[in-house]
Amino acid sequence: MDYAKMIDSVQGVACIVSVRKGAEGEAAIAIAAANKRYLASVNKVDEEFVPNRPYSYYIAQDPNFDALARGCVSTHKIAHQYVNAELYDSWLDLYMIPLEDDKDGNGYCLFTYEMTPKSDSEKMVDISAATAFSVLKTCIKFRENEDFKATLDSIVKDIRMQCESDGCALILTDTVNRRIDLLSFDSHSIYAPADEDVFFKPEFYNIVETWHDFMAGSNCIIISNEKELKSIEEKSPEWYKSLKYSAVKTMVLYPLRIKENLYGYIFATNFNADKTPFIREVMELNSYVLSAETENYRMRQQLEMLSNTDLLTGVMNRNAMNSRVYRLNDDEAARGRGVGAIFVDVNGLKVVNDTKGHRAGDKLIMSVAETLRDICRGKEVYRAGGDEFVIIAADTTREEFDSLFDKLKSYSGKDGGPSFAIGAAYEDKNVSMKRIMKVADAEMYKDKAEYYKTHPDADRRNK
Repeated sequence: MDYAKMIDSVQGVACIVSVRKGAEGEAAIAIAAANKRYLASVNKVDEEFVPNRPYSYYIAQDPNFDALARGCVSTHKIAHQYVNAELYDSWLDLYMIPLEDDKDGNGYCLFTYEMTPKSDSEKMVDISAATAFSVLKTCIKFRENEDFKATLDSIVKDIRMQCESDGCALILTDTVNRRIDLLSFDSHSIYAPADEDVFFKPEFYNIVETWHDFMAGSNCIIISNEKELKSIEEKSPEWYKSLKYSAVKTMVLYPLRIKENLYGYIFATNFNADKTPFIREVMELNSYVLSAETENYRMRQQLEMLSNTDLLTGVMNRNAMNSRVYRLNDDEAARGRGVGAIFVDVNGLKVVNDTKGHRAGDKLIMSVAETLRDICRGKEVYRAGGDEFVIIAADTTREEFDSLFDKLKSYSGKDGGPSFAIGAAYEDKNVSMKRIMKVADAEMYKDKAEYYKTHPDADRRNK
């Protein structure tokens, strides 16, 4: 068949892709014919066209393009994808249409696409009913459940089951500290090789760092057979070794990104390769929802941290303390066995500020905060303001609370360290947080008065 004459009659960007059946390697998929619009789109319009050059001469080699062409030729079915082509900073609405096989041992398909700088929401929702149900279910779960982590775990499990895969994970990449944060992971009960500890090893970050290059401007990585898995070994022996160690035979991976910011991935291993087109749709569209929801969650966490954390000391601030006291006062279940509060006030801060400067005073406050954190592990430490701290011990017994109080008291001024006044109150029946806070504050001021009786030079409160 004269494909050159045929392709010139196509109005849009188009070329004829040839696939040598049973062959592998760069030359197995080639461009048999191309119209001028296609050559212009790949910046080759000024060159004389040479039939049957490897397609990688025109565009970067892409395992997903390979799989699409081979699938179209082998199944004799039209293949359609709407993808984010990062390399070209565009969206591609692409089709591969099977053509009649020639007698040269090759299969052929017509490849055509439309490129736009922005996504088209109508094309993105042109999906199967099963995929639409999957994405809608994801959206509903995020709206129905306030527990983000539990919701994410449920969604990742859903995706794993839809992919019929052994394992599915959602990870975040911390480029500053060069580490991986495992946000959610679900595995089949028999999937023993998927040791979650691998996600936290430094070597795994080095592997994940290469995934962006592997996508080569595509929007995903799909390994659906042994040959595609073997191709990983050529580019990244360490990743290939990791995949073999974990008994991974197939893998589908999509990035989590907001605009230009890449901050994680979702991937499924050992999926059902016979369902690759459906799995691609499910993973791609769910990755958009997960990217947005995960980014919103991270932003809420950052805002909550800023609104509830004292920036000087790193402990929780007065705003967080007031919210906690309100909840404890209102929620009997949260109080558990009993509740206690310990008020701590730094002794001699004004002397330090006046004689050594406020920077030295800040260091004193930070030193006290560090002492409180070390001693009160598992308890809640708040900076109520200025030189005053509060420790809240919920769901604790009288014995545990008294032991904590005595330990704190013993550290005041120990070995030349910071000195602080301390007062406490505890209740386990008819609990009133307002009363506890009031009593503990009063006891602290009594202790401070005793301190200044023995250290009159440190008392500059009214001077």
